[in-house]
Amino acid sequence: MKSMINIKLTNNFNKFINNKNKKAFFLFLFIFLFPLFSNASSCTTTLGGTCNLNDSITISATVGSSGGGGGGGGGGSGGGSYNPSTSVTFSGFAYPLSRVILLQDGQEILNTVAGPDAHFSITVSNLNTGVYTFSILGEDSNGQRSTLFTIPISTTSNVATDVSGIFIAPTIEIDKEQVKQGDTITVFGKTVPNATVIIQTHSDNLIQDTVTSDNSGGYIYNLNTTPLEYGNHITKSKSSLTNVNTNPTSSFSKLLSFKVGSENIMKKDACGNIADFNNDCHVNLIDFSIMAYWYHRTGVPKEIDLNGDSFINLVDFSILAYHWNG
Repeated sequence: MKSMINIKLTNNFNKFINNKNKKAFFLFLFIFLFPLFSNASSCTTTLGGTCNLNDSITISATVGSSGGGGGGGGGGSGGGSYNPSTSVTFSGFAYPLSRVILLQDGQEILNTVAGPDAHFSITVSNLNTGVYTFSILGEDSNGQRSTLFTIPISTTSNVATDVSGIFIAPTIEIDKEQVKQGDTITVFGKTVPNATVIIQTHSDNLIQDTVTSDNSGGYIYNLNTTPLEYGNHITKSKSSLTNVNTNPTSSFSKLLSFKVGSENIMKKDACGNIADFNNDCHVNLIDFSIMAYWYHRTGVPKEIDLNGDSFINLVDFSILAYHWNG
């Protein structure tokens, strides 16, 4: 018996960090510092996920044939019955021959390697019944990681759930931290082969252009900064497969900031951490304080708003917590 559901889901919700000591410390920060701020607003999907929904995927559930009945009520997360055929399979597109990592409730549990066509499939089995938060990310050949694709799943005994159509956001890098006005800044990264890559640069006016990724999934774009005013700017990318009937489109990559000035300053080796707001290669209390300042305020800088919903709330703090490294 199969049931098919089309649902919109976010890919920007994270769980807390792996290390128990760091996790406990961050919990301490929330308990003692978070009451200083007012309550966050949020919205919820039918599966309990946080909103800002922008990706279409397909979920199918196949009920096994094992006997037994017992009609179950729908319990919450926690210790439900155990069945080796209770599983969840995730499939979609990442980057060719790249590492794809699966997290369960914030803990890395499995990884696989995508094929030359960037397609991947990964299965977690032997699950108890309950509610889990799964996250998937891609890691390209340069060690750059994508933003997280996150989905809450409610498992039922002896039911195999398939989540297909996942399209992991591209990675993104730039070659300069400051560019002389009129010169070019190079934007590059990895995605699916032969995809249309949309690059947006936020200035006084939004600048958008497209390039096509090569057979290895690499893309490169030279942004002419002549129309950009002096000061700080942000760029990001997303990918679309126009040669596929459903025309799937990924979510946006992480945001990268750069400055337009009077001279070129090449980018140092990037720390590669979207939550490192002060660029010291550490995500710690300083970054927490920067984010906390913008909690429940308007005009949040795009590089601080980690899930891109124009607000700082628990979702953003959980993303920061995931990247916490002291």
